[in-house]
Amino acid sequence: MTETQKQDKQSESDNTELLLNIERQIAVTQWIQAFGVFAESILLVKLFSIKNGTSRNPAVISGEQKIVTGNWVQTIGQVLEAAGVTAQIDGPSIGLQRLTVTGDIIQSIGAALQAAGGEQIIAAEVTQQAFEPFIP
Repeated sequence: MTETQKQDKQSESDNTELLLNIERQIAVTQWIQAFGVFAESILLVKLFSIKNGTSRNPAVISGEQKIVTGNWVQTIGQVLEAAGVTAQIDGPSIGLQRLTVTGDIIQSIGAALQAAGGEQIIAAEVTQQAFEPFIP
């Protein structure tokens, strides 16, 4: 083996290790996101349960429920994505890639629910001319 071939082989090995390290870091960030959206879901439930203790516009309450539901749906999607990404590090497969993409799709559905809830709250504010001070 020539010196150039040895260098090429070492460079390929270094790149493989670097890629694996980056993939591991991406998996960690996926789990951090999952924890963050889970914590946000819990806080939204607390926030809206306190706010709903007072008599308020039913359209606003319904919009808030959509936001909370959407956030929980996003949590499920993020956990699926994180699990799929993490499992792919040990050995990529179509099934694990599908799990990751399914997680993305579920997150998108959750985001759409949240957006619908936010729009519902804004429409109620315009109709009632009552401003909701905080929309997450």
